[in-house]
Amino acid sequence: GTMRRRARRAMFAAPATGVARFAPTTRSMKGSWSSVRGARDARFARAVRRATTGDDETDDVARDPSSSSSSNSSSTPDFPSIDDERARGKTIALAAFATGVFAFGVSTTSGVGSGDAIAGANLSQLEKRSTSLDAALSSGKPTVLEFYADWCEVCKESAPTVYAVETAHANGVNFVMLNIDNTKWGGELDAYGVDGIPHLEFLDKDGVSEGFIVGKFPKEVLEANVAALERGEKTLPYAKKYGLATTVQAPDIVAGASSVGDPRGGIVPPSTDPRAHG
Repeated sequence: GTMRRRARRAMFAAPATGVARFAPTTRSMKGSWSSVRGARDARFARAVRRATTGDDETDDVARDPSSSSSSNSSSTPDFPSIDDERARGKTIALAAFATGVFAFGVSTTSGVGSGDAIAGANLSQLEKRSTSLDAALSSGKPTVLEFYADWCEVCKESAPTVYAVETAHANGVNFVMLNIDNTKWGGELDAYGVDGIPHLEFLDKDGVSEGFIVGKFPKEVLEANVAALERGEKTLPYAKKYGLATTVQAPDIVAGASSVGDPRGGIVPPSTDPRAHG
């Protein structure tokens, strides 16, 4: 019995560098394992302190809470509290929000907008921005009608150009998109003689056509036409107009015929005999 008790004390005793030696005060296994866990936790805490502070505490230091706390307070760096971290996070969030609001304001007041937005413009965006035909014709402002189709490759390629010019003249000129696949625009297709797309029709403030362009066009052409339209000019620099063709008449060959010289001498008048030939 004595040897067994000594073996049990030796098994549960802390090492020489431990916080304090202990022995089980009860013979129950529950009490013994609680003591083992307590010693293990104490050794772990001591190892953490040594790793973080480099201070190899002795048993006497460990037994003196006041000296241990003072040593730790002098060697352990101060970390910000949770309240400080929350305040810092709120400050960063508010600064980011203010920056985003400022950037949005700059982009919406810069007129034409960013180059990326213009380069990425498509027919769907133009259709969403489009003014209705009735509203445009009753607004008292010039209007540009674009006849297009979703499957038209040239229309797709021209979308960024139209978007840029439309944005630059948004206050003075209406832009209306008319999809030729929509049967409701059949009357407009006939009225403006649309036989190819993209077809851009330029209307003055009274809705009278001042000309049109068909097919692929550079930005300079559209910009010049829209600027002239906005100024109220009746002649656009790059636009075709209806009814300006010159009538071609065939010459009257008989009436204009002249006497033919006979190589044998003299003048031979033109013959009216249908059997005559040269």
